[in-house]
Parts: sequence; structure tokens; C-alpha cells
Amino acid sequence: MGALLHFSDRQVFMIGELMDMAQDLVTDYFGISSDEWRNYRYEVRTLAHLSQAEITDEALAQICMYECLKERSSISPSSFDLYRICLQDNRILNAVKMSLNKIQLRPLLLYIFTHELSHIVRFSKYFKDFFASPEEKEAEEAIVHSITYEMLRSVGDQSLDRVLNRYRNCRWNLCRV
Repeated sequence: MGALLHFSDRQVFMIGELMDMAQDLVTDYFGISSDEWRNYRYEVRTLAHLSQAEITDEALAQICMYECLKERSSISPSSFDLYRICLQDNRILNAVKMSLNKIQLRPLLLYIFTHELSHIVRFSKYFKDFFASPEEKEAEEAIVHSITYEMLRSVGDQSLDRVLNRYRNCRWNLCRV
């Protein structure tokens, strides 16, 4: 097996900007206040920083959830859920490289981040259980692809439109990101 592709420093830098854009879109769509965002704890990791359990061959990104302990006081510790968006650099870069309709990295990452943040909001608001059955997870994927499409369709960027077109069947439960 060959070496896995990883994002370059320039590509990693782009991630922060695109996460901000995606968070703005998700904020508007779900009507989330800035205070409410503090309750949705998440982080993004690229392939170079993933554990073996966070690597998948089945998606461009996946969310892992971790329960983290937070000491409020010495008497009553509390916990919170941390969602980790695990980017599969190699699969994302290969999707761009192998794309017949010239999908570009920037709009693909915006799609991925918008999609994954939508999942995080839905899990956090208990619209969907993170530990749902495989059938329910498949249905949730289609719902989130539809939500992602709704958020991104009015951006009016031709390269983003190519990504939306590429994943149009996902809104009907026929593929995965």
C-alpha cells in the first residue's frame, strides 16, 4: 500500500476560513446564537492527527464523539460531548484529483464542513441520536445532504454548484460523503 496523501500547509490553513464560512451558514439555517455555539463543542482534525480508529475508507470525513470530563468543582464533576470532525485527507484529495466534473478542493471542503456541522447541531439538539441504528443513520445522511444543499445552493458559485451536482443523489439516500 502506498503512502497516504495529506493536506499541505496551505490547504490546512484554508480549513479555518472554510470552517468559519460553514459555521455562519449553519448558524443562519438553524437560527443558532453565538452563545448557543459554545454548547456545540467540536474540533477538526486532519489525517495526520487521527488515531487508527478515526480513519475510514468509507467517507470523506466522519464524526467521532467523545465524552470529556470537566471539573466544575471538587464536589461535582460534569461532562460534555466533544465532536471531532475527522477529515480523510487522502480520500478528499483523491476525490478532487479523480473528479470528472472538475470538483475543486475549496468548495468540496465547504460542503463537507457544512454537512458535518449540520450533523453536530442535529445531534446536540437531539434531532437524531449519534448512536442510531444503521438504517436510521442512512436516513439521517440523506436528510443532512438535503439540508446542506439548501444552505449552499444560493451561494452562487459555479465551482460549488459542481459539488452540489455531484452529491445531488445523496439527498435521496443513494450515497455518502
